Amino acid sequence: MIVMSASGLVMIGLVNREGLAVTAAYGASQQLWTYLQMPAMAMGAAVSAMAAQNVGAGRWDRISRITGVGIGYQLLITGTMVAVMLAFHEPLLSLFLGNNSAVMAEAWHMQLRVSWSFLAFGCTMILFGVMRANGVVVKPLIILIFTLFVVRIGFYYVGYPLIGPDALWFSFPAGSFVSLLLAFLVYAHGGWRKAKLLVPVHEEECREAVNSEAEPAGRIAPTG
Repeated sequence: MIVMSASGLVMIGLVNREGLAVTAAYGASQQLWTYLQMPAMAMGAAVSAMAAQNVGAGRWDRISRITGVGIGYQLLITGTMVAVMLAFHEPLLSLFLGNNSAVMAEAWHMQLRVSWSFLAFGCTMILFGVMRANGVVVKPLIILIFTLFVVRIGFYYVGYPLIGPDALWFSFPAGSFVSLLLAFLVYAHGGWRKAKLLVPVHEEECREAVNSEAEPAGRIAPTG
């Protein structure tokens, strides 16, 4: 979240160079994009929890199915939200921009170029969540830093002389799809399944720990 917030601050600085209309349109669009990120973050956390339970149970045969179902639901939910937001962009954007037609046009322009990239972002969060279930967190973090700063901002500086401000908006899908590609490569070939969790404690050790730490009066059959 710190990496994503820092990247967002950099993007705001770049957007502010384009003038008041673009800045206002970007602020309104960000409000809608916040909602597009919610299913991805929620599904990523849910998939991580389910995958962790099955890793602990040794049911690796279920992991691929959990990943596939998570991606399917994420695409369905986020895709539906993107379609609704694009179909009803005028009333939604007018909640933040009023009837300012010039700013509304700028917001619609960036909505068309950015909104659909959250489908790729959501798939990446699912893959990250599954890998995180087995304790793998460094590789997803490195991918996130690389795509949000190197790819996205690099795309902006390379593309701006060629396509102008559109380099800002196309940097979102560029970063999202590179992130998805790298996440898939790590998921498929990164060896994250071989990461070792803590050695499980023996059942008798657990029983002894409970007896030594519990309050005697709180037991079903108090001993003291």
